Amino acid sequence: MMREEEEEWRSVHEVLLIVLPYLHSLFELLSMTRVSRSLRDAIRDETALWTNFVIEPPLSSRLTDDILSEITSKSAGKLKTLILRQCLRVTDKGLRRVVDANPLITKIIVPGCSLLTPKGIMECVESLSKNNHKLETLHINGVNGFTKQHLSTLSTYLSSEGTIDVEVCPKCDQVMMIPPCSRESCNQKQTNERKCRGCWLCIPRCAECSVCLVAPDTESQEAACGNDDVLCLECWLVLPKCRFCNKPYCTNHSSRRHEIAISDAASRPSFECEACYYRAGTNPYEVDYQI
Repeated sequence: MMREEEEEWRSVHEVLLIVLPYLHSLFELLSMTRVSRSLRDAIRDETALWTNFVIEPPLSSRLTDDILSEITSKSAGKLKTLILRQCLRVTDKGLRRVVDANPLITKIIVPGCSLLTPKGIMECVESLSKNNHKLETLHINGVNGFTKQHLSTLSTYLSSEGTIDVEVCPKCDQVMMIPPCSRESCNQKQTNERKCRGCWLCIPRCAECSVCLVAPDTESQEAACGNDDVLCLECWLVLPKCRFCNKPYCTNHSSRRHEIAISDAASRPSFECEACYYRAGTNPYEVDYQI
């Protein structure tokens, strides 16, 4: 009986090892290290697993420069992809340290990393462009302070057009992200002819699908995301909603949901938005996430 259990676990372990390269983020990798000691050792010692580094909420709030440097060092200088979403504690110094240790990076995605600056990112991109190496992807939406001159300089270091996710908004003349519009009537026109071509501040859009909401017959609904985010009626109808205020989160902010434990397996999953959860007397920001 014992031998059968050992063989069964060995089979499970082999399957898990096959799955490891397909894990999406650091959160998933760290979760797998808790399965067994042997699996933890396999993850720690396999350099290939650390060549694509992805940090997303809820771990984003815990990431510091030192932690970033420590974890990315597991790639042994072979890091290719660096994705940091809403990492509010990562600075130019921390990003530069990673870039200097990993000269083969081809993708940097740092949306919402508000402590980063145009100067710091420019220096990192310039450093990576040495020895005829060029970035294939640079996403900096949410990093404030970029100008037309910055974009012009960056374009000389990037591999091709479309590498960067921001451009000059034709409405406000600021460097912003200009999302595509999924409305059929807008797509029938040339990109530069679209009346709805503009940044999120100039053109009201659905926070879920990015469709413009400028037409007079367009109906929109409030989202739970905050920042005056709204949703088109089609997206609002299908997204799960807070059990109190009946407002949904868009997919990008779905990690803010506070799931409600349900004893009845037949019941539908339920959650509270941050506003309602906080109003009930529990602070949603007291969660201590560990890396």
